[in-house]
Amino acid sequence: MNFNIYIEDELGEKLQQVCQVTGKKRNAIIREALVSWLSQHQSPTWPKSIQNFEGDKNIIPFESYRSELLPPTEEDLI
Repeated sequence: MNFNIYIEDELGEKLQQVCQVTGKKRNAIIREALVSWLSQHQSPTWPKSIQNFEGDKNIIPFESYRSELLPPTEEDLI
């Protein structure tokens, strides 16, 4: 994919200096920076082991105790 970006002169000069020091091309450095930024700003996802977890069949669901709960008192709601 190709696209154009516009940056300030000072930033462009710094990029050019890094290119000279590292011997890397400008596009390579911009790609690396973009990959790094995206990896830090992506929405986190749960590992597959967590996503696929179906629970422990030996544990009583907490919802089964719902009928034992007392309704809140007026004081609880203040």
